[in-house]
Amino acid sequence: MDIKLTESIISALELSVAFDDGTQDLLEEMYAKYAMLEKQNTNKWAQRAHLAWVCGGDTNSKFFHNATRIRRHINRITQVKDACGNLFTERAGIETAFMNSYSRLWTSSANTSFADILSLIPNDLPQLSDMDCAFLTREVTREEVRLSVFELPLGKSPGPDGFNAEFYRFFWADIEDSLFEAVNHFFTNSTMPNSWGKSYIALIPKKDSPLYVTDYRPISLCNVCFKIISKILANRLKLVLPNLIGREQAGFVSGRCPFDNIIALQEAAHTIESDCKNPPRMLIKIDIEKAYDTIHWSAILATLSKMNFPPIWISWIEACISSTSFSFLINGQPTPWIRSSRGIRQGDPISSYLFILVSQNLTSILNFALANGYVPGFDARLRINFNHLMFADDLVIITQMSRKAARSIRLCLDFYGKISGQVPNDSKSAIYFPTWANKRVASRICSILNISAATFPFRYLGILISPKRLAKSTFADIIANIKNRCSRWTHSKLSPAAKTVLINSSLLSLPLYYLSVYPIYDSILLEIHRIVRRFFWSKSCNGKGIHAVSWNDITIPKTEGGLAIRNLTLAKHSLMAKNVFKYLNCDKCIWVDILLLKYGMLNFWKDSIPAGCSWFFRGLCYTAIKIIPSLRINTVNPVQTSLLCHPWCSEVPLSLCPTYINVNLNLDSLSVSDLCSNGSWDLYKLGLLFGDWLDCFIPKLGTLDTYGNNHWIWSTKSVKQSTSAIVYQHLNSSSCWADGWLGWKRIWDLNVAPRVHHFLWLAFKGRVSTYEYLYSINMGPRNLCAMCNLMHESIEHLLFSCNLAQNVWSHVCTKLSISNPLADGFCSGGWLLCDLISPFAKAVIASASWFLWKNRCDKIFRGYSVSSLVIVARAFSHAKEFSFAHADKLGSRLILNNFSFRDGLFLFVASQWNEASEVGNVGFFCVSSNLSVMLAGAGPIQARSAEDADLLAICTAIQASVDAGLSLTHCFITGPGSSRIISQSYTLDCRIQSWINSFNFILQGANRPSIHLIPKSWASPAYKLASLASSLHMLSLFFQGRELPRWVMKDFSREGFIF
Repeated sequence: MDIKLTESIISALELSVAFDDGTQDLLEEMYAKYAMLEKQNTNKWAQRAHLAWVCGGDTNSKFFHNATRIRRHINRITQVKDACGNLFTERAGIETAFMNSYSRLWTSSANTSFADILSLIPNDLPQLSDMDCAFLTREVTREEVRLSVFELPLGKSPGPDGFNAEFYRFFWADIEDSLFEAVNHFFTNSTMPNSWGKSYIALIPKKDSPLYVTDYRPISLCNVCFKIISKILANRLKLVLPNLIGREQAGFVSGRCPFDNIIALQEAAHTIESDCKNPPRMLIKIDIEKAYDTIHWSAILATLSKMNFPPIWISWIEACISSTSFSFLINGQPTPWIRSSRGIRQGDPISSYLFILVSQNLTSILNFALANGYVPGFDARLRINFNHLMFADDLVIITQMSRKAARSIRLCLDFYGKISGQVPNDSKSAIYFPTWANKRVASRICSILNISAATFPFRYLGILISPKRLAKSTFADIIANIKNRCSRWTHSKLSPAAKTVLINSSLLSLPLYYLSVYPIYDSILLEIHRIVRRFFWSKSCNGKGIHAVSWNDITIPKTEGGLAIRNLTLAKHSLMAKNVFKYLNCDKCIWVDILLLKYGMLNFWKDSIPAGCSWFFRGLCYTAIKIIPSLRINTVNPVQTSLLCHPWCSEVPLSLCPTYINVNLNLDSLSVSDLCSNGSWDLYKLGLLFGDWLDCFIPKLGTLDTYGNNHWIWSTKSVKQSTSAIVYQHLNSSSCWADGWLGWKRIWDLNVAPRVHHFLWLAFKGRVSTYEYLYSINMGPRNLCAMCNLMHESIEHLLFSCNLAQNVWSHVCTKLSISNPLADGFCSGGWLLCDLISPFAKAVIASASWFLWKNRCDKIFRGYSVSSLVIVARAFSHAKEFSFAHADKLGSRLILNNFSFRDGLFLFVASQWNEASEVGNVGFFCVSSNLSVMLAGAGPIQARSAEDADLLAICTAIQASVDAGLSLTHCFITGPGSSRIISQSYTLDCRIQSWINSFNFILQGANRPSIHLIPKSWASPAYKLASLASSLHMLSLFFQGRELPRWVMKDFSREGFIF
């Protein structure tokens, strides 16, 4: 009986006219029941909150970042002005302002028929192949639907139907059949229910104190059913996009990166300013006004048709984009629904792909203008010339500075606007000219394009673009941002483990993004290190804290005794290293073509850095010089390879190890091509060069490729890591790793709270702030132990030698049934490295040490302490909670689904049935409130149907539990049929009714536990036991885990249960 029903009964009884003694007794009973339900509800929500912190606290999770976020958007809208300047303060007026504004935006006013737009689209668009057509239109499968569901991001707000992605994942086993049938219906008939296309629009302020409608950013909250279909389409489409989208577009195409466009633009800006020998160039940054909201649906469908997409695919897309309707969430309440006739939703998985397909029309138009000389490219000497770069709707045109080019650009943009409905926002666009350009021509170009001139630097994709080196003051914003974040977080009581997460995920993400494309000054990076270091060790809003461990030790990997906080000085080179490999391997990126045109292929072993080069290329050269000892050529083109100055046969060039070659040869006239014959290495000539060392060099020789380019690799590259990661690991490797302690890795593998991990890290470093340590750094007196007053307080004494610690370890060993694990002391770490101690026991020991330290601090600073038994109880509870919270499925789901630790014993029952043999299997287990398995059972049963097998399995499991003396509170079953039979929701035949009578009799003897229908995935260990029953001849009961096979025990462990 839930709380609301109890409240209604109490209210009815209190207002009853015939109030007698019986009514009073019933009312008192309801009062008591109501108090009990309120207490259970309070316990449930307290347990949920605690579990959420156990799962996501002090870790890099969305829950943790939400908890630490200081600034919150105030989403309540109290007033708003429309485009005409009318002010609305009442809800009705606010609704009207938003609905009218977006109705105009999402309604197409021009003639946008499919046939008219199809006639305008360029004929040279890329064509989809027949093989790709077959791939796109293949029959949808269950696995494809499942993948689309589990690929949807979590933590997103639900759509109008109220269901989020977590619901679909959670109940996947139960809704799989129905959902697949609904999705398959869409792909068969190209229609979907109108309710699926409905979306709420959340209005997020773009700035503080928003007033106008345009000051709010609309965010679409789509139904998950619609997202699933869109995700399936997107997953198929993204695989064929690289063949349809020009290389000028770097957004949303697999294998392309925004950094490539940023670097290309940096180099173009440098050339525009520094190249005075050629005709002047100009750079035009164009902002497309409301790009996603104004795109014509007919433009999407016509583009797909022109690209040879199959008609069935086009009908799917049309069904998705035309079924949309919107309701605005204003102060939490939805407005009436409105429909749209143009635009695509940014929350839709496929929207971005459709957008760049339509933008390919602009690429084709500009490329046509390039080929015919109307809009000249950046440089005709390039391998493939270009005159524009795009990242989604960010468009930059780079061309010759001439009035003819300006007029052609205006024609191209206008023509594209007729196709797509997208027009430039001239007020937000800008033109950049070289400083030495003719001012009169520049002014005329601005008049033609109706765009104002601007000066470098400008921001593109978050990075400042400038032809010169950026001044140090340019990075003041990054430093100020980091300081502001640290200042806000300093007022929060964050553990060192939480600070580590914030530093890596938030503070250092700002400079790391820049370092991927620009070599920031070392002085700036050191300043950021200083700010972050002070924040990490700070104890209060004004306290600096004790810097117990050097920053260089903190930045080394966790397996070597550090905290793996990023070292920006090393990250500067590791992030640039991937660009070094692209340059050396002559990647097909536009910026690589520009560098090869400007500087050629430098040999970093002998060539100096070119004078007057861009600062990006200078930084690339510095990184290349730093990492060249670990580079080698894997695939060798003899013509491109220098015999002496390239590492074609070893990790270093032969010029640096001449003792291995025959110096009597005329090396100046000898080339790598002379060592080859008919496309393979000539061993005779190699023998003349290397002599007796030939056998050492043969395994290191690369593969010959006389037609391709040299292919450079990292000499020790791991296939499981990116280039940047492997280079950073190499640069950051600790010099003491050869003597490294294996226990460092074991610390972070323990299933305990992150703050316990950090405490153990400090303890094994000998840097916990005990009296002994503070005395050693002249920060305090050498006092006796606060717990025993017998010896000086060191970390080893506090956690091992102290009487309180000895009592704690004695109780721990007794409860775990293990011998003394701390024979060598605590800080020696022997207990951590011992394989005979179970992971759970190690977690208990680690937790106990943490609570010993907390107890010591409570006694010194708060004046109270607890007994050793309390510390042991806390340690076991902590270890169980974290073992339970990090289990895969059942553990967390059990608690989150309306139950708490105090709800008693839970019985899980599962059955299997073979129709041919009419033999079934039963598997069950009973678990206590502390997640300990009290009983498990498995055995064969005889049944005529699946429902019979379910009912007999339930009866068998309950009877076995009662016979074992267990008092059940809840019983979980997985069969919908048996659930309906038990609830008697329909007429039963005589045979089933006899089952029900027997079932009720058994329930009566078990004090009638509550019966719950749950998803099959909740009862995974029970199904494993049912599978085990196929090899048994009778019902078998198991009271200890070692009696069960390992494959069954693994499932119990994975689900968070212990015997």
